[in-house]
Amino acid sequence: MSKNQLILDEEKYPIAWRFNSEDCLLSFDDKIKITFLDKNESECLWNSLFPFDHLMRMDSSFLSIIEKVKLDFCDLEISSVFFNEKLKNTSLVFFFWGKKSSAIVPVDIFLKSWSDFFYPSDETSILLLANKSKIIFSYEETFFYCGVVTQM
Repeated sequence: MSKNQLILDEEKYPIAWRFNSEDCLLSFDDKIKITFLDKNESECLWNSLFPFDHLMRMDSSFLSIIEKVKLDFCDLEISSVFFNEKLKNTSLVFFFWGKKSSAIVPVDIFLKSWSDFFYPSDETSILLLANKSKIIFSYEETFFYCGVVTQM
């Protein structure tokens, strides 16, 4: 097993394939710091936070867009400046890949490898900064930093 591999249970955690992938930028030690939630735990957490079933069905009254920026998945270092600014003074985030897949992620781990969490083709990924009532989501390479308006 290479230093970047950790075999996560893809049956229990559907998103684990991303982190089991050989091109995942995270080390074994990084991966074990992520707390993955199973389908039921993820769905319960999602339902307690979001009044919609899918990101693309979110009512515009739920949030206020603070910033919209295009990030380059081919230039991770420059694009990571956005996340460094937005996640300052935050230690943990909730990351959702849709309603039934989520994790509690230390910010330093996310910052090392944000492109292992967000994919350009995703339209279901949400990073929640619970302590700030802010979310970050993306559509292709456009990222939205938003304040939550509707009570979660």
